[in-house]
Amino acid sequence: MSQSSKNHLSHQLLIGFGISLATVGLTTLGFNYFLIQSKLEIELEQRAQSITQGVGFSTEGLIELGNTSIIKRVVQNYATLPTVVEVAIVSPDGQTLARSGAELQSPPYNSIHPELAQSLKQASETGLDMSFRTTIGAKPVLVQILPFSSTLFAQTNRRGLAIAILDVKELQQQAWQSFSTSTVTLLIGMSAILVLMTMMIQRFVLHPLQTLNKAVTDSQSIDHFVMPSGLPNNEIKFLAQTIQAAATRVEAYQQLEQEVAQRQQAETALLESEAQLRQQAQDLEKAIQDLQQAQMRIIQTEKMSSLGQLVAGVAHEINNPVSFIHGNLTYVDSYTQDLLQLIDLYQQQYPHSTVTIETAVEDIDLEFLKQDLPKLLSSMQVGTERIRGIVQSLRNFSRLDEAEFKTVDVHEGLESTLLILQSRLSAKPDFSGIEVIKDYSPLPLVECYPGQLNQVFMNILSNAIDALEDRKLPHKTNPTICIVTQALADKAISIHISDNGSGMDETVQAKLFDPFFTTKPVGKGTGLGLSISYQIVASNHNGKLYCQSALEQGSEFVIEIPVHQPCRHRP
Repeated sequence: MSQSSKNHLSHQLLIGFGISLATVGLTTLGFNYFLIQSKLEIELEQRAQSITQGVGFSTEGLIELGNTSIIKRVVQNYATLPTVVEVAIVSPDGQTLARSGAELQSPPYNSIHPELAQSLKQASETGLDMSFRTTIGAKPVLVQILPFSSTLFAQTNRRGLAIAILDVKELQQQAWQSFSTSTVTLLIGMSAILVLMTMMIQRFVLHPLQTLNKAVTDSQSIDHFVMPSGLPNNEIKFLAQTIQAAATRVEAYQQLEQEVAQRQQAETALLESEAQLRQQAQDLEKAIQDLQQAQMRIIQTEKMSSLGQLVAGVAHEINNPVSFIHGNLTYVDSYTQDLLQLIDLYQQQYPHSTVTIETAVEDIDLEFLKQDLPKLLSSMQVGTERIRGIVQSLRNFSRLDEAEFKTVDVHEGLESTLLILQSRLSAKPDFSGIEVIKDYSPLPLVECYPGQLNQVFMNILSNAIDALEDRKLPHKTNPTICIVTQALADKAISIHISDNGSGMDETVQAKLFDPFFTTKPVGKGTGLGLSISYQIVASNHNGKLYCQSALEQGSEFVIEIPVHQPCRHRP
C-alpha cells in the first residue's frame, strides 16, 4: 500500500466518521435547543399564571377595603420579577385600579393598550382565563388575563381583571445563552473524540494494512507470499491468512479454470442441441395448430352445408303447400261470404220453410255456424301467415345463397335464431322455461356474412340455454337470458348476450375459445362452437368476442363488429 493510498483510506475513514459525528451532534443540538425553548416557554406561562393568581388573591381583600396604596405596592413587587414588563389590575368598567410603573388612578386600560381591548372585554364578560402572545410597542410579549370578582365592584355580569405582561424576547435570549453553552461543550467533545479516533485508526488499521501491503508487494508471485508478523488479531490478520490460503490454491484454481472452460464448451453444445429440439417442438406445435384449424374449418363447412341443405329443403317443402293454402283461403273466404248471403236471401224469401229444413237448421245450429265460420277462416289465414313467417326465418338463418358480404339487420338474425331455439326456451314438465329479455337499440345496417353471424348467435345462445337447464342450481328459480344491442362511437356495434346461470371460474375462461375444449359430458359437446365463433368474429369480421363471468353470477358474451368491413374477401 503506497503512502497516497494510505492517506486516501485514512481520509475516507475520518471524513465518514466526522460526518456521522457531525450529524449526531447537530441532531443533538437541535433537540437540545427545542427542549430548552419548550422548557423556558412553559416556565414563562407558569410565571404569568402565578403572577395573575398572586395579584388577584393578594389584592381582592384590599380592593374591598379601598386601600389603593397597598394594592399599588403589591403590583410593583410582582413587576420586579424577571421578564415581567407590566402588572395591572382593571375594574369591571375598564378603569385601571393599579398599574406597575404608573401613578394611581391611571386612565382606562383600553386607552393604554388598545390592542388588548377585545380580549379584556371578552375575559371580563365570560370569566375565562386568557393567555396569548402579541406585540406591544414592537416588542413580542405574553399576556395573561385572570378575571376575578369583588363585592366592591357591585356588578354581576362583568368581572375585574388581573393582567400580567411578560417579555418573550428576554426568554429567547436566555434560551440562546443556554444553547450556546451546550454547543461549545458539544464541539469540544466532538473534537476530542475525532482526535482520539484518528490515533486509533492510524495505530490499529492503517499501520497494519501498510505492513500487509509491503509483504504482498515484496512477494515475487502470489504463491510465494509470506505473512508478516506482528499483525493484530482482528480482521486484518484474517485477511492476511486468506491471502496466504489463496496463494497455496492458485495451481488448483488454474486446473479448475481449465475444467470450467471444458464444461462451458460442453454446456454450449448442449444448449445448441436444446435450441434445435425446442425449434422442432415449436414447429410441431404449429403444425398441430394448423391441423386443428383445418379440422375446424372442415367441420364448420360440413356443418353449415348440412344445416343449410336441411333448412332450405324443409323451407321449400313447407313453403309450397302453405303458399297454396294461404292463397286459396282468400277465395274460400269470398265463397263462404257468398253462400252465407245466399242463405240469408233464402230465409228472407221463404220465411216459412218445411219441417225437414227447420230440423236440419237446428241440428247444425245455423246461426252459430254463420258466426263462427268467418272466424275459423280468419284463424286459418293467421296460421298460414305464421307458418310463412317461420319458413322465412329458417331461410334467413341459413343464408346459403349469400357468399359475399351483405348489409343486413342484426336484429333480424337474432330473432331468427330465437325462433329456431323456441322449443328449448319454452316451459316443459320438469323445467319452468327461460325468459328472454330483449333491449334493442337502433342499429345501422351491418356489412357481414349473415349465415356465419347467425351461427355465432346460435352457439352462444345454445350454451346459455345449456347453463340454465342445469337442474343442480336450485337458486335459479327464474332462468333468464338478456340480449342487449348498442351502437358504439367508433362506427361499430356490440351485442351483449348474458344469462344468470352458474358462471365460470378463471381457469375455464382462460381456455374458453381453445379448440376441442368443453366442460360438457362426453357425447354432448365437441368444444368447437366457441372456437369457431371466435374465428368468425375475429378473423372473418375484424371484430372482438370476449366473455365476462364469475361463479354463481352468470356469464356475459360480448360481440363487437364494425359496421363496414375494411376489405371484402371470402374467408
